[in-house]
Amino acid sequence: MSGIAHDLDSNLEFEETYLRYKLQIYRTIRGIVLDSAAAEDLTQETFEKAFRYQRERGDVESVGAWLHRIAVNAAISHLRRQNLARLLPLRLFLGTGPTGFERVEARTLVTRALASLSPKLRVAVVLHFYAGMTRDEIAKTLGIPPGTVASRLGAALESMRRTLAETDQKDAAERLKNSASQSAS
Repeated sequence: MSGIAHDLDSNLEFEETYLRYKLQIYRTIRGIVLDSAAAEDLTQETFEKAFRYQRERGDVESVGAWLHRIAVNAAISHLRRQNLARLLPLRLFLGTGPTGFERVEARTLVTRALASLSPKLRVAVVLHFYAGMTRDEIAKTLGIPPGTVASRLGAALESMRRTLAETDQKDAAERLKNSASQSAS
């Protein structure tokens, strides 16, 4: 096969890969950085890097895991560059239908809980619950043992439960305070 024909085949194969994985990669990155605009940019950056290094990667077991590894690295680098590890913006998601407000409130609480996690814990949660990866797939993607993935998921969920419980207690105290001041009026 000539060089040009090989390049065209390679480009078509990459385009198919892009179409297959772009939404998964975007969702993974968005879950880590919690910023839709940054997630779009980082998704583009992920595929640009993948395109540049596709010949160097050779045969990998899972293209999806390889792309997710690039995406996770890009997202963590973004967080470091922006120094957002602790000060992530709260993003409100708009819901529709009669339960839209409740969905917004639930997503807001989960986003706050995610934002309270360290990047390592947040990555494990996003890959497992948002990207639908198994612990073994996450381990391969991150290059860590499956037991470490399980530990990170456990620690992340415990931390999120505490954050959500604290939020619930604060909300209950605020409602009690408001009802007391209204009944005094």
